[in-house]
Amino acid sequence: MRSLLLPFQPRFAVYTAVLLITAMLLLELCLWPSIYVIVPLILFGSLAVLGTADLLQTRHAVLRNYPLSAHIRFILEEIRPEIRQYFLESEKDGTPFSRDKRALVYQRAKQALDKRPFGTQNEVYSSGYEWLHHSIAPRPPVKEPFRLLIGGPDCAKPYSASVFNISAMSFGALSPNAIRALNIGAKKGNFAHDTGRLQRLPSRERRRHHLGNRLRLFQLPQRGRHVLR
Repeated sequence: MRSLLLPFQPRFAVYTAVLLITAMLLLELCLWPSIYVIVPLILFGSLAVLGTADLLQTRHAVLRNYPLSAHIRFILEEIRPEIRQYFLESEKDGTPFSRDKRALVYQRAKQALDKRPFGTQNEVYSSGYEWLHHSIAPRPPVKEPFRLLIGGPDCAKPYSASVFNISAMSFGALSPNAIRALNIGAKKGNFAHDTGRLQRLPSRERRRHHLGNRLRLFQLPQRGRHVLR
């Protein structure tokens, strides 16, 4: 009795329905031959053969327990990356490159507008984002030096580096007067000024741009190292 009710269980419902439809179409083809019966008979007959093969095979338990309907799972697994990319993934998701970064490359390659004004799509209030707020009222000077000592006990000339320094800028990005102003400000604040690629210029040109601060940070792009001078 239990074996007789097995085809009517929910997991065999699709397979049983296909077998019944195939049998009805075969009977109708015998009684009233028509091209309109042959086409659906071929379709449902193929599905019936596939469901029978699923039921008899022993390699995949899912296909054996859910003949025909289990193929939907494999189809969804096959198109899962496309569904995620086009319907579920946000502009900032995806690794190693998000859709937002890929779109930026496509736009620049086509010389199209790649700027997106009015804010950002990043979660700037999540962990990992830090910034400095401007104070609307004067605050007392902080007594902490905000400096780090570079060099261990074996270092002959350890350097006390400031936490805040001037980052590198390519030569020509700023005017000479602007670079001089930054360099003089670095001298007054007692912190370093990264020169960028100015070390490639003659010493006369370097002196013309850096008049105030003798503490300069030179880059060695061949080895990716930095030298304090």
